[in-house]
Amino acid sequence: MQGREIRMTKDNLPIEAGFGRRALLKGAAAGALVAATGGHRVWAQAATTPTIPEATIRLGGFAVTNHGWTVLMSESGFLKDVGITMAGGAPKLLRETQVLPQVNQGELDIATMWFGMVTQALDKETAIRPILSYSYFQGNTILASPDSGFKSVDEFVEGGMAWDEAAAAAVQQMRGKRFAITASPSTYPWNDFALSLGGLSMKDTQTFPVEDPRAVQMAIGGRVDFAAPGGAVQVYQLQYQAGWKPIISTRQMVKYMPSGTGSAVNELLNYDLMICTDSFLEQNRETVYRWCGATYRTLEYIFADSQQQALAKYAPFISANTGSQMTPETIKYIFEQLDPFFRWKDQAGIWEDQNNTLYFKNIYTYQIGKFVAAGTIPDQPYDLDKIFASATIWREMKEMQAKTEAILAKLNASASEDRQRLAVQAKLHYDSFNFYDALRFAEAATA
Repeated sequence: MQGREIRMTKDNLPIEAGFGRRALLKGAAAGALVAATGGHRVWAQAATTPTIPEATIRLGGFAVTNHGWTVLMSESGFLKDVGITMAGGAPKLLRETQVLPQVNQGELDIATMWFGMVTQALDKETAIRPILSYSYFQGNTILASPDSGFKSVDEFVEGGMAWDEAAAAAVQQMRGKRFAITASPSTYPWNDFALSLGGLSMKDTQTFPVEDPRAVQMAIGGRVDFAAPGGAVQVYQLQYQAGWKPIISTRQMVKYMPSGTGSAVNELLNYDLMICTDSFLEQNRETVYRWCGATYRTLEYIFADSQQQALAKYAPFISANTGSQMTPETIKYIFEQLDPFFRWKDQAGIWEDQNNTLYFKNIYTYQIGKFVAAGTIPDQPYDLDKIFASATIWREMKEMQAKTEAILAKLNASASEDRQRLAVQAKLHYDSFNFYDALRFAEAATA
């Protein structure tokens, strides 16, 4: 792969491809000002100046709201800033059953994935490696018409019932009733778990497996008594636009059920994450660091002060690919209420805090145990530290971040101009979560 050209502004300031003069001056104002020496500016020798190679990544994922947002990584230019081009300029959106085969067969380099699809096949999906966990879905909900007379678990609790009794009472209302469910098999374990709280299973209802938009149509048209669409968009449409009542949901379960390593609440939780194969990671680890940095930068774009701009840019793309008319307000609700995200600042909680409900070993040790007990996967060791390369990558990036901070803190104002210029580039990459190249430029500035 070819190194990227280092260009110069008319003021003879260096610009690494992808970073404009305005961004460079902004970085300088943040504390890495370039010093002039005798009115003559000198740039570092090319041999001491890091370059960033070009790479093209084929990205795929589910055609749902909390997967398609990755288009913003390309449209914002954040990938270009670290030398990466997203093939086609957008993720290849697929059915969930298509993603793993295309990653394993080398048709995709990286994909967004709901990890529940992997956990139940860990003995077979041995090459899959998560590289970044970015959200979890808590939107699974069984809904009923507000005019149906059915009570929610919240109403039973408010009436004085304990959680176990309230959940059983809420679910038992569904016996023999018409129940629209998504045709996607990934939702079936959740439906069965919810129904089991009342001693039922899906066999005890009249199920109608249909696509999510059809489930909404059937519900609003009065053709079913209950509905559990799998997509956040359709949950939003039924609950918040059509006024359907949540009879029981993941959010209610997390609210009332005890947490901890042995808690059944772990059965309900799963990460949405980015995956690749172990061979791709081994051969492209530097690119993966840069990709992850651009991902964290994109998440800040989505959730910081620029949120309205980001979601307005995203809405037409996801609307065209889901068949639902999405507004920035709808997407904001989904991202903050139904599909909460893990930004850079949230990563320590899922990888290091054992008391966190979302700590990865709490969730997946429990789930693996359940799958082993059910005979779904063999009873053999499953090394979560090895499986979740995302934990190691985060720790390595965190170490790069700390080293960059320490090096730049030592660089004083008397440093030569070429070193100051390299420090400017280090600061730009640091502020963009590209800690890998931030460290490279910082080390070059002090070499």
